[in-house]
Amino acid sequence: MEKKYMLHFFHERNYEPQSLQAFEREAVQAAQARATHMYVMDVPKRFEEWSTHPGDPYPNWGMLQTCLFKLVVPRALEPYLDADYARRNLELVRRRSEIVKKYGMQAAVVVIDPFYLPEQAYLDHPAWRGPRCDHPRRSRDMYFSPCIDNEEVRGLYYEAMQRLCAEVDIGFFQIITNDSGAGVCWSTGLYNGPNGPEACRKVSMADRIVGFLQVLYDAARSQGRETLIDITSDIFGYKAPEASMDAAWTSLKPGQLVTGRDMHGKKPVYHMLSDLIEHVRPMQTLPMTVDFVRKLHAAAGSESEYIKAVIHRSEFNEYIRILDAYREMRPQDTAQLMNVLRHVAAQIVGEAQASKLLDAWCALDDAARIMSDLHFDNFIWMPLIAERVINRPLVPVPAALTEEETAYYAPFLFQATTEEQARDLLNIQGMDFVKGFTATRILRLSVLKMTPALERAAVLFESIETDDDAVRGKLAVTARRVRVLLCLSRTLSNAACYQDVLDHTRPDEQPAYSTEWPIEGDARISRLGELARAEIDNTYELLRLMDGEPGAFFPIVADDAHEDAFLLSAQLPRQLVQKAQIMLAHMRDVDKIYESKNK
Repeated sequence: MEKKYMLHFFHERNYEPQSLQAFEREAVQAAQARATHMYVMDVPKRFEEWSTHPGDPYPNWGMLQTCLFKLVVPRALEPYLDADYARRNLELVRRRSEIVKKYGMQAAVVVIDPFYLPEQAYLDHPAWRGPRCDHPRRSRDMYFSPCIDNEEVRGLYYEAMQRLCAEVDIGFFQIITNDSGAGVCWSTGLYNGPNGPEACRKVSMADRIVGFLQVLYDAARSQGRETLIDITSDIFGYKAPEASMDAAWTSLKPGQLVTGRDMHGKKPVYHMLSDLIEHVRPMQTLPMTVDFVRKLHAAAGSESEYIKAVIHRSEFNEYIRILDAYREMRPQDTAQLMNVLRHVAAQIVGEAQASKLLDAWCALDDAARIMSDLHFDNFIWMPLIAERVINRPLVPVPAALTEEETAYYAPFLFQATTEEQARDLLNIQGMDFVKGFTATRILRLSVLKMTPALERAAVLFESIETDDDAVRGKLAVTARRVRVLLCLSRTLSNAACYQDVLDHTRPDEQPAYSTEWPIEGDARISRLGELARAEIDNTYELLRLMDGEPGAFFPIVADDAHEDAFLLSAQLPRQLVQKAQIMLAHMRDVDKIYESKNK
């Protein structure tokens, strides 16, 4: 059976929408790959979602997501939500869907629901209040989803879905829940544990889920839309399975899916996660082609009718080329998969240089697999941006930093508990993925182990010969991205080792003092000095590689006034200089804690 593709072109969420011209270029690529569906999301962020909760980082997660009420505001919710914002979003999605239709595809939509409402909505309508859906380690306020067992709430969703489907021909409607500000009553997948109103405590999860899906299904059908609707609480394998929700498939009706499963227990849509890309984020536009073709081969061997693939940015449209080549060449084994990649490489750099480009891709894959084997995934990379380790100084006494010294990074730390915990370089949203001697050693050794693979990849990208100036330029910037990735891995290693020393320092520790000679002094002074100097040098190397173009490497906010936890400022180069200068200014703070040498 020939597989049908649903393609989702991934972009880091920003405050300005992707241009329709750029979207249409992607639609052309999707049509070239013979996709049947193309995602018409996402919509721009809205900064007010965060600024109305001063000091609370949690809305940064919700800002990354689109919910149904960000597209259509039901009349009863107009006093509480920004209807103008929703109207702009709906118009954007409508125009994108017209482009998708122009190229013979249907629109696919992904939302995160039921999404939390402003507190005033619940004060005015107490029966609407559903479960608490925030993460207690990542929030300071409480956030509540609406109760989808409540008939009035179901009416709100019916109205919004009906108005959306009146404007957009949606072929696939995907709902993610129990994450990022959305949650289902009494679900074990809620971050605060099962909770919700007493009114629906005894409603079975199957009745709750099927009833909610039926509301959306009926609303779509009222507009003549044959929409496949899926709700899932499976967040990329990071969360424990939500057994009661998953089991609801036995009660489903045609056109409804729970965690991808239909009424017959089959999964019509294969969600292809090219997850090695998560092991090189936040770096943008690095081609993880080897992992992509392997995951595509696994998807092609499934019983699913559709393959949903996420298409990340790449310089040469490598992923679309791979989809085309895979369909044409129909590989059966690993050797033939490599032939698919070599065929694509020849399209890009010519037959004579194709093997070298394939070798570069394989070297990059080798590095990512080292990270993957050690679970060096997105949760480990996350502090670079969300904890600002990338531009945050490593200093012996973090509490000694002045407000002026911390002003450029402190407001954007995704740390929701105490100031003391916020000073921990590797406290990742209330979690310690790297803590203690063993974990720090593993991280440091993994960086050392993957360094030769990254260096080899960079050299290979740089050594490819071509007369095409545009191709040469793209290969050069790809090599720089690989070297920047190496800088970032060293920053994480330095920060983890630095924090490990601080963790082995008592809060009230004072330096011993003696005039005896010779005295070796405290070894921690030498270790912190060594790490600080390594990170200062690494920071200047990162500056050199960026060459004043941070947007070529990292997610950068269009307007510095809207910098948030997941978007860096265009002032990053200046901030990196500031980081190095602050570290130099505070290196002697070690003398206030540890006994110095006297030799």
